Amino acid sequence: MDVKFLDCTLRDGAHVNSGEFGKANIRAIVAGLTEASADFVEIGFLKNVEYDSNVTSYPVIEDAYKLIEDIPTNPGVTYTVMARADQYDISKLTKCTGRIKLIRVAFYYDYLERAIEYAMQVRAKGYDFTLNLINTPGNSVGDLEKFIKYANEVKPFAVTIVDTFGVLDVESMLYIARMYDSKLDKAIKVGFHVHENMALAFSLAKSFIGNIGAERDIIVDGSLMGIGRAPGNLCTELITDYLNTSYGKDYHLPDILSLISDIIVPIKGTHKWGYSPEYFLSAKYRVHRSYAEYMSDRDVNLEKIDRILSKIDREHALKYDEKLLLQLMKEEGL
Repeated sequence: MDVKFLDCTLRDGAHVNSGEFGKANIRAIVAGLTEASADFVEIGFLKNVEYDSNVTSYPVIEDAYKLIEDIPTNPGVTYTVMARADQYDISKLTKCTGRIKLIRVAFYYDYLERAIEYAMQVRAKGYDFTLNLINTPGNSVGDLEKFIKYANEVKPFAVTIVDTFGVLDVESMLYIARMYDSKLDKAIKVGFHVHENMALAFSLAKSFIGNIGAERDIIVDGSLMGIGRAPGNLCTELITDYLNTSYGKDYHLPDILSLISDIIVPIKGTHKWGYSPEYFLSAKYRVHRSYAEYMSDRDVNLEKIDRILSKIDREHALKYDEKLLLQLMKEEGL
């Protein structure tokens, strides 16, 4: 087994500040993570937007190249971007030149067949791809087995377990991880992306790494200081230090810490992420975090957030419905 690390600061962190890191900071983060020898550096989203060099969303991949063109090459580092299969027009993707080699294809289960077709178009243009099934734990065993069957047929670079709503505990994580490990082709890497709803991200990552078979390579996602849509992600500084001490890796922690001090701490001063009890409650009831976020932003007390979230049915749990939430809040006298 080989463990690799992927930093998603510029992509998942974009949920915090709409990707508005600023051109100088984007380049500094990519350069610093390259110097630190992160195995994969995810530099943002492919999106159907207007290009802005200060933002980590790119209408065409050539716009992403502009932000890394002068950064010294580190042969151990692979740059990647993410594309939502239901949101980005894949016809805009030009053939791979080698500077960005990997596209992470993200999608909900109900888009599975179309996402596989989408990924095949990515491969046809010369890129490796991963399959990132959004809200992996929210799918049934049968759905996951069907997904694995498709993955075995198309053989992506990696398949990522994505705990979108932070609902995993160690037992449920291990059940999914062992299913993937036992049923996926051994050539397919298994990735792991977790959130801090229950303050378990680091513990989950260590358990994941320690329970995957010796024949399977894995990739663990993290972000600087855990930056990401509240409540945030696994911290880059924690997981890289752990991999250095426990798995003989050589990530350069001083470069990582400098990026945190110089760039991420100032962002933390004006933007919110990190463990908060309202996001624990959204994980407890397995509902979209936007329900808790909406109420927290309006200073609804935790007891009422708990009561309202408990009333959200399965039909509305995974895709945010503000109209439903407002009705439930009204019933609580809010």
